[in-house]
Amino acid sequence: MIVLASLLSLFGCASPLHSSKPSENDTIVHFSLHEGGGMDRFSGFGYLVEETEEGKVHFLFNEGFPDETELTIEDHSVFDSLQAIILKHKVYKYQGHYQPKFDVLDGTSWGLYVSYASGKDISTGGYMAGPAGYRAAINDFIQCLNHWKEQATIAGEVVSFHYEYGSDVYDLERKDDRMVMTVFNKETGKRQVLDRELELLDQLRILFNVYSLKMNQTRGDLDFEYTPWMFEITYNNGTKYHYESYDTTFKCGYTEALQEFMSHCMKEKEERDRFYFYY
Repeated sequence: MIVLASLLSLFGCASPLHSSKPSENDTIVHFSLHEGGGMDRFSGFGYLVEETEEGKVHFLFNEGFPDETELTIEDHSVFDSLQAIILKHKVYKYQGHYQPKFDVLDGTSWGLYVSYASGKDISTGGYMAGPAGYRAAINDFIQCLNHWKEQATIAGEVVSFHYEYGSDVYDLERKDDRMVMTVFNKETGKRQVLDRELELLDQLRILFNVYSLKMNQTRGDLDFEYTPWMFEITYNNGTKYHYESYDTTFKCGYTEALQEFMSHCMKEKEERDRFYFYY
Protein backbone atom coordinates (compact mmCIF):
# COMPACT_ATOMS: atom_id res chain seq x y z
CA MET A 1 0.00 0.00 0.00
CA ILE A 2 2.94 2.32 0.67
CA VAL A 3 4.25 1.79 -2.87
CA LEU A 4 0.79 2.37 -4.30
CA ALA A 5 0.34 5.55 -2.25
CA SER A 6 3.68 6.92 -3.39
CA LEU A 7 2.81 6.31 -7.01
CA LEU A 8 -0.55 7.97 -6.66
CA SER A 9 0.83 10.97 -4.80
CA LEU A 10 1.79 12.35 -8.20
CA PHE A 11 -1.82 13.06 -9.09
CA GLY A 12 -1.88 16.42 -7.36
CA CYS A 13 1.05 17.70 -9.42
CA ALA A 14 0.60 19.85 -12.46
CA SER A 15 0.13 17.89 -15.71
CA PRO A 16 -1.00 18.52 -19.28
CA LEU A 17 -4.68 19.14 -19.93
CA HIS A 18 -4.99 15.72 -21.52
CA SER A 19 -2.97 12.99 -23.23
CA SER A 20 -3.17 11.99 -26.87
CA LYS A 21 -5.31 9.03 -27.88
CA PRO A 22 -3.39 5.75 -27.49
CA SER A 23 -2.61 4.06 -30.79
CA GLU A 24 -3.44 0.44 -31.62
CA ASN A 25 0.19 -0.47 -30.91
CA ASP A 26 0.26 1.12 -27.44
CA THR A 27 0.43 -1.60 -24.78
CA ILE A 28 -0.34 -0.89 -21.12
CA VAL A 29 2.45 -1.89 -18.72
CA HIS A 30 1.14 -0.15 -15.59
CA PHE A 31 -2.34 0.78 -14.37
CA SER A 32 -3.20 2.25 -10.95
CA LEU A 33 -6.45 3.64 -9.61
CA HIS A 34 -7.33 4.91 -6.15
CA GLU A 35 -9.96 6.77 -4.20
CA GLY A 36 -9.93 7.77 -0.54
CA GLY A 37 -10.11 10.47 2.08
CA GLY A 38 -12.81 11.90 4.31
CA MET A 39 -13.17 11.35 8.04
CA ASP A 40 -12.49 7.60 7.86
CA ARG A 41 -8.77 7.08 7.23
CA PHE A 42 -9.41 3.47 6.20
CA SER A 43 -12.02 4.31 3.58
CA GLY A 44 -11.62 4.03 -0.16
CA PHE A 45 -9.78 1.60 -2.40
CA GLY A 46 -6.63 1.17 -4.42
CA TYR A 47 -5.82 -1.04 -7.41
CA LEU A 48 -2.57 -1.65 -9.22
CA VAL A 49 -1.87 -3.84 -12.26
CA GLU A 50 1.56 -3.99 -13.88
CA GLU A 51 3.80 -6.20 -15.96
CA THR A 52 6.68 -7.73 -14.01
CA GLU A 53 10.28 -8.12 -15.12
CA GLU A 54 9.53 -11.82 -15.62
CA GLY A 55 6.76 -10.96 -18.10
CA LYS A 56 3.89 -11.84 -15.76
CA VAL A 57 1.00 -9.66 -14.59
CA HIS A 58 0.95 -8.54 -10.96
CA PHE A 59 -2.21 -7.22 -9.25
CA LEU A 60 -2.51 -5.43 -5.92
CA PHE A 61 -5.97 -4.93 -4.42
CA ASN A 62 -6.60 -2.68 -1.41
CA GLU A 63 -10.30 -2.60 -0.63
CA GLY A 64 -10.50 -1.56 3.00
CA PHE A 65 -7.96 -1.72 5.83
CA PRO A 66 -6.34 -3.99 6.75
CA ASP A 67 -7.10 -6.30 3.81
CA GLU A 68 -4.54 -6.49 1.04
CA THR A 69 -4.62 -9.02 -1.78
CA GLU A 70 -1.91 -9.79 -4.32
CA LEU A 71 -2.30 -11.84 -7.45
CA THR A 72 0.16 -12.95 -10.13
CA ILE A 73 -1.00 -14.45 -13.43
CA GLU A 74 0.45 -15.03 -16.90
CA ASP A 75 -2.55 -13.84 -18.92
CA HIS A 76 -1.95 -10.31 -20.29
CA SER A 77 -5.43 -9.83 -21.73
CA VAL A 78 -6.45 -7.77 -18.67
CA PHE A 79 -4.52 -4.89 -20.26
CA ASP A 80 -6.67 -5.18 -23.39
CA SER A 81 -9.79 -4.97 -21.22
CA LEU A 82 -8.49 -1.88 -19.42
CA GLN A 83 -7.54 -0.28 -22.72
CA ALA A 84 -11.05 -0.86 -24.07
CA ILE A 85 -12.48 1.04 -21.07
CA ILE A 86 -10.02 3.89 -21.59
CA LEU A 87 -11.11 4.22 -25.22
CA LYS A 88 -14.82 3.83 -24.41
CA HIS A 89 -14.81 6.69 -21.91
CA LYS A 90 -12.09 8.72 -23.70
CA VAL A 91 -10.07 8.83 -20.49
CA TYR A 92 -7.07 10.10 -22.45
CA LYS A 93 -8.95 13.43 -22.77
CA TYR A 94 -9.24 13.92 -19.00
CA GLN A 95 -7.46 16.92 -17.50
CA GLY A 96 -4.59 16.47 -15.11
CA HIS A 97 -6.48 17.55 -11.98
CA TYR A 98 -10.03 18.58 -11.06
CA GLN A 99 -11.12 20.81 -8.17
CA PRO A 100 -14.64 21.77 -7.00
CA LYS A 101 -15.84 25.36 -7.44
CA PHE A 102 -16.14 25.73 -3.67
CA ASP A 103 -13.91 24.53 -0.83
CA VAL A 104 -14.91 21.14 0.59
CA LEU A 105 -13.60 19.84 3.92
CA ASP A 106 -13.06 16.12 4.62
CA GLY A 107 -13.85 15.21 1.04
CA THR A 108 -12.53 12.36 -1.10
CA SER A 109 -9.91 12.37 -3.82
CA TRP A 110 -9.35 10.02 -6.74
CA GLY A 111 -6.47 9.34 -9.08
CA LEU A 112 -5.71 7.30 -12.19
CA TYR A 113 -2.33 6.65 -13.78
CA VAL A 114 -1.62 4.55 -16.89
CA SER A 115 1.72 4.05 -18.61
CA TYR A 116 2.42 2.38 -21.95
CA ALA A 117 5.39 0.50 -23.35
CA SER A 118 5.79 3.33 -25.87
CA GLY A 119 6.50 5.79 -23.04
CA LYS A 120 3.12 7.51 -23.33
CA ASP A 121 1.09 7.90 -20.15
CA ILE A 122 -2.24 9.11 -18.78
CA SER A 123 -2.28 10.94 -15.43
CA THR A 124 -5.49 12.36 -14.03
CA GLY A 125 -7.32 12.80 -10.73
CA GLY A 126 -9.31 15.16 -8.60
CA TYR A 127 -10.69 16.21 -5.26
CA MET A 128 -14.49 16.08 -5.02
CA ALA A 129 -14.64 16.75 -8.75
CA GLY A 130 -14.07 15.10 -12.12
CA PRO A 131 -15.07 15.20 -15.78
CA ALA A 132 -18.53 14.20 -16.98
CA GLY A 133 -18.93 10.41 -16.81
CA TYR A 134 -15.76 9.75 -14.83
CA ARG A 135 -17.66 7.84 -12.17
CA ALA A 136 -18.98 5.40 -14.79
CA ALA A 137 -15.42 4.89 -16.04
CA ILE A 138 -14.17 4.14 -12.51
CA ASN A 139 -17.01 1.65 -11.99
CA ASP A 140 -16.10 -0.10 -15.27
CA PHE A 141 -12.44 -0.33 -14.19
CA ILE A 142 -13.42 -1.82 -10.82
CA GLN A 143 -15.79 -4.32 -12.41
CA CYS A 144 -13.07 -5.39 -14.84
CA LEU A 145 -10.45 -5.88 -12.11
CA ASN A 146 -12.84 -7.74 -9.82
CA HIS A 147 -13.62 -10.10 -12.69
CA TRP A 148 -9.95 -11.09 -12.85
CA LYS A 149 -9.81 -11.38 -9.09
CA GLU A 150 -12.78 -13.77 -9.10
CA GLN A 151 -11.47 -15.87 -11.99
CA ALA A 152 -7.95 -16.19 -10.61
CA THR A 153 -8.63 -18.98 -8.12
CA ILE A 154 -10.81 -20.95 -10.51
CA ALA A 155 -7.69 -22.69 -11.67
CA GLY A 156 -6.10 -26.09 -12.02
CA GLU A 157 -4.21 -28.23 -9.55
CA VAL A 158 -2.85 -26.73 -6.34
CA VAL A 159 0.96 -26.86 -6.27
CA SER A 160 1.50 -25.35 -2.83
CA PHE A 161 -0.37 -23.62 -0.02
CA HIS A 162 1.14 -21.48 2.75
CA TYR A 163 -1.09 -20.46 5.67
CA GLU A 164 -0.27 -18.54 8.85
CA TYR A 165 -2.62 -17.95 11.75
CA GLY A 166 -1.08 -16.27 14.78
CA SER A 167 2.03 -18.28 15.67
CA ASP A 168 1.04 -21.35 13.63
CA VAL A 169 2.50 -21.85 10.15
CA TYR A 170 1.27 -24.50 7.71
CA ASP A 171 2.87 -25.48 4.39
CA LEU A 172 1.29 -27.96 1.98
CA GLU A 173 3.34 -28.97 -1.06
CA ARG A 174 2.75 -31.36 -3.96
CA LYS A 175 5.52 -33.96 -4.20
CA ASP A 176 4.97 -36.43 -7.08
CA ASP A 177 2.01 -38.55 -5.99
CA ARG A 178 1.98 -37.36 -2.37
CA MET A 179 1.47 -34.19 -0.36
CA VAL A 180 4.03 -33.10 2.23
CA MET A 181 2.58 -31.08 5.10
CA THR A 182 4.86 -29.07 7.40
CA VAL A 183 3.44 -27.60 10.61
CA PHE A 184 5.53 -25.10 12.59
CA ASN A 185 4.83 -23.08 15.74
CA LYS A 186 6.87 -19.86 15.96
CA GLU A 187 6.54 -19.64 19.75
CA THR A 188 7.53 -23.20 20.72
CA GLY A 189 9.78 -23.94 17.74
CA LYS A 190 8.04 -27.31 17.30
CA ARG A 191 7.99 -28.63 13.73
CA GLN A 192 6.08 -31.59 12.27
CA VAL A 193 6.50 -33.02 8.78
CA LEU A 194 3.62 -35.22 7.65
CA ASP A 195 3.22 -37.36 4.53
CA ARG A 196 -0.37 -37.26 3.27
CA GLU A 197 -2.37 -38.38 0.24
CA LEU A 198 -2.56 -36.03 -2.73
CA GLU A 199 -6.36 -35.91 -2.76
CA LEU A 200 -6.20 -33.44 0.14
CA LEU A 201 -4.92 -30.77 -2.25
CA ASP A 202 -7.91 -31.44 -4.47
CA GLN A 203 -10.16 -30.94 -1.45
CA LEU A 204 -8.34 -27.68 -0.72
CA ARG A 205 -8.86 -26.50 -4.31
CA ILE A 206 -12.60 -27.09 -3.96
CA LEU A 207 -12.73 -25.44 -0.56
CA PHE A 208 -10.42 -22.60 -1.18
CA ASN A 209 -11.88 -20.47 -3.96
CA VAL A 210 -12.26 -17.26 -1.96
CA TYR A 211 -15.57 -16.45 -3.63
CA SER A 212 -17.00 -19.93 -3.03
CA LEU A 213 -15.77 -20.44 0.52
CA LYS A 214 -18.56 -19.44 2.89
CA MET A 215 -18.33 -18.74 6.58
CA ASN A 216 -19.61 -21.74 8.49
CA GLN A 217 -20.43 -19.44 11.38
CA THR A 218 -19.33 -16.22 13.04
CA ARG A 219 -18.60 -15.75 16.71
CA GLY A 220 -19.25 -12.62 18.71
CA ASP A 221 -17.32 -13.70 21.79
CA LEU A 222 -13.82 -13.75 20.30
CA ASP A 223 -10.97 -13.92 22.78
CA PHE A 224 -8.41 -13.78 19.95
CA GLU A 225 -9.66 -10.70 18.19
CA TYR A 226 -7.28 -9.11 15.68
CA THR A 227 -5.12 -12.20 15.31
CA PRO A 228 -3.13 -11.72 12.06
CA TRP A 229 -3.52 -14.35 9.35
CA MET A 230 -2.46 -14.77 5.75
CA PHE A 231 -2.29 -17.31 2.98
CA GLU A 232 -0.60 -17.81 -0.36
CA ILE A 233 -1.76 -20.42 -2.82
CA THR A 234 -0.03 -21.41 -6.08
CA TYR A 235 -1.62 -23.29 -8.97
CA ASN A 236 0.00 -25.32 -11.75
CA ASN A 237 -1.02 -22.74 -14.38
CA GLY A 238 1.28 -20.15 -12.76
CA THR A 239 -1.45 -18.29 -10.87
CA LYS A 240 -0.42 -17.18 -7.37
CA TYR A 241 -2.90 -15.68 -4.91
CA HIS A 242 -1.86 -13.88 -1.72
CA TYR A 243 -4.11 -12.49 1.01
CA GLU A 244 -3.49 -10.86 4.42
CA SER A 245 -5.97 -9.76 7.08
CA TYR A 246 -6.84 -9.84 10.76
CA ASP A 247 -9.38 -12.11 12.44
CA THR A 248 -12.43 -10.17 13.61
CA THR A 249 -16.00 -11.09 14.40
CA PHE A 250 -17.01 -10.79 10.75
CA LYS A 251 -13.96 -12.53 9.29
CA CYS A 252 -13.46 -15.46 11.63
CA GLY A 253 -15.57 -17.83 9.52
CA TYR A 254 -12.84 -17.95 6.90
CA THR A 255 -10.14 -18.89 9.36
CA GLU A 256 -12.41 -21.34 11.16
CA ALA A 257 -12.94 -23.19 7.89
CA LEU A 258 -9.20 -23.21 7.14
CA GLN A 259 -8.29 -24.21 10.71
CA GLU A 260 -10.73 -27.10 10.47
CA PHE A 261 -9.19 -28.16 7.17
CA MET A 262 -5.66 -28.11 8.63
CA SER A 263 -6.79 -30.17 11.61
CA HIS A 264 -8.38 -32.59 9.14
CA CYS A 265 -5.08 -32.91 7.23
CA MET A 266 -3.01 -33.52 10.37
CA LYS A 267 -4.98 -36.60 11.33
CA GLU A 268 -4.19 -40.02 9.93
CA LYS A 269 -6.61 -41.01 7.20
CA GLU A 270 -8.47 -43.56 9.28
CA GLU A 271 -8.72 -41.12 12.22
CA ARG A 272 -10.28 -38.28 10.32
CA ASP A 273 -13.70 -37.08 11.20
CA ARG A 274 -16.12 -36.44 8.40
CA PHE A 275 -15.19 -33.16 6.76
CA TYR A 276 -17.78 -30.73 5.48
CA PHE A 277 -17.17 -28.35 2.64
CA TYR A 278 -18.88 -24.98 2.76
CA TYR A 279 -20.29 -23.63 -0.48
